[in-house]
Amino acid sequence: MVEPNWDYFIHAPLDQGTIRFETKTERALHARVVAAEANWMQYQTCEQLTAFWFAKKDLEAFREGRAQARNSPG
Repeated sequence: MVEPNWDYFIHAPLDQGTIRFETKTERALHARVVAAEANWMQYQTCEQLTAFWFAKKDLEAFREGRAQARNSPG
């Protein structure tokens, strides 16, 4: 199974790589989506598909929360 390199996501600068992220949390959530998608493509099981859906949902919720925090007064 594909597993993100968590050490990289903890220590690497945010401006490294082809995709720019605002936070390390966002970058880690994105890595989780990519890994879950690769696992689903490889194994084609319902369990892997569910993990992929949850990973995408978590990333979308995080980004939505960040957008709301930026747009809220105060």
